[in-house]
Amino acid sequence: MTSPPKPTPVLLIQDGLYGAIAAVRALRAAGYAPWLAVDKPGGYARRSWAKAGIVPVPDPRFDLGGFVCGLANAGIPVATVLPGGEPYLLALAGHEDDFPGIALGVPSREILERATDKELLAKLAGTAGLRTPPTAKVAIGASETVGTFGYPAIVKPRRSWIRSADGTLSPYSAHYVSDPRQADAALKGLPDGEGLVQPYIPGQLVSIAGVSWKGELQCAMHQASIRIWPLRAGISAYAETIPANAELEEGVSRLLRAIGWSGLFQAQFIRSLGGKHYLIDLNPRVYGSLALAVAAGLNLPGIWADLLLGRHPDIQGYRVGTRFRHEENDARALARMLMDGDARLALQGLVPRRNTTHAIFSLRDPMPLLTSVTRLARRLRRKRVSPPRQSWHP
Repeated sequence: MTSPPKPTPVLLIQDGLYGAIAAVRALRAAGYAPWLAVDKPGGYARRSWAKAGIVPVPDPRFDLGGFVCGLANAGIPVATVLPGGEPYLLALAGHEDDFPGIALGVPSREILERATDKELLAKLAGTAGLRTPPTAKVAIGASETVGTFGYPAIVKPRRSWIRSADGTLSPYSAHYVSDPRQADAALKGLPDGEGLVQPYIPGQLVSIAGVSWKGELQCAMHQASIRIWPLRAGISAYAETIPANAELEEGVSRLLRAIGWSGLFQAQFIRSLGGKHYLIDLNPRVYGSLALAVAAGLNLPGIWADLLLGRHPDIQGYRVGTRFRHEENDARALARMLMDGDARLALQGLVPRRNTTHAIFSLRDPMPLLTSVTRLARRLRRKRVSPPRQSWHP
């Protein structure tokens, strides 16, 4: 009797966030043995039964050379290295020669620069036929520029990760601002006090996620967020797959071709109250609600690994109506709805629904939930020891 082939070892580099669990589980389901390279303690995926093992590496934010050297000399005969987060992509771009005989899942530095430039994204999106919110450069102290589109507004960094003069990498995020004072505070937290400003567009968060290969879209899945957290400018807390919007998908395909992207991606849109779609971000990495695509029938990490290794992935359609819940964030969103007086909708959100996958918990892989329990206990301890806040009245 012929024994089944052994799973192909791959090395996934991922932070401690929950998207790593979906990637590890998906790679195992696709017939791979996913080793996990970790640069910090804790994290959800470390406890996953789907991982083949753990490889500790230095944090590339502070030790780029040590990180690359640690990966290259991990001593595991892996077929491919898959950077799950943006800092790992930035750290490895241009280091293909350090990984002889290994398929490195990183595009060229030029392509990565294009994919992570938020100012350029608006220009490329327009060329691709995609609508974006009006965008302007802004600097600290120029509140009149921030208010060009009125308030509330969104203040963004030019890139999500920026390397400073001392060589360290730091993350930056977008901020919802409702007045000039908040705008200046948001800009103070950005490099050189400079960023981008866009009008805040009320609506629903809609995403197209998939895999692109040498600029050509290989597969795509469409989802809509029913609840997000934080509420005004957050990520998916509860989402579901929706029918494909062919026009929108064609625009995303043209955008990826203009960038020349290879790898996972998630294009995020706001569907305004008037039904128009505005592209607000492009995530060229493992993203938070990745588990939804896998549950709906598109194993995006497995497809990516297959393409890197010259295999022919089995790409099928995805199931509409599959749901995703992030246990921690959705609990926060529902609690806020209750506090805001939306009791009926909040209670409806508590009702279990069929065909729902979870960001953290899985009956087949329950151990990552311990990380949630540990983090919750830590937060409760901090609240008990923190002094009460003093109220202040002007």
